[in-house]
Amino acid sequence: MLDKFSLAILLSAVGVLVIVLELVRQRKLEEGYSLLWLAAGFLLVALPLSRRALDQVAGLFGVAYPPSVLFLVGFMAITLLLLYFSTVITRLNRQNREAAQRLGLLQWRIRELEKKLEEIADR
Repeated sequence: MLDKFSLAILLSAVGVLVIVLELVRQRKLEEGYSLLWLAAGFLLVALPLSRRALDQVAGLFGVAYPPSVLFLVGFMAITLLLLYFSTVITRLNRQNREAAQRLGLLQWRIRELEKKLEEIADR
């Protein structure tokens, strides 16, 4: 039988899974990004259901109260998600800067071509 703490973690993880699946269904979250959330959610669902696995992970990390390992797993999952999304934001920032620079160059070229067209039209 699950203790109240493990049950709360389990219900929260199931809630996250349902929300992630609904966001994917509504196309508010891309499938590639949802995989990380789904993996973390399934891990947080599996550990409370398997007391032996939870005890083994607690022993591995030297944690006296096995359900508190769920916080550790959640913290590690969130940390990895934040790191991943930081790399995505960095890449998008770089692409945005390059696109702005290209746009500026194109606008400059258009102005130069318009000046040349005006000079030709004035002749």
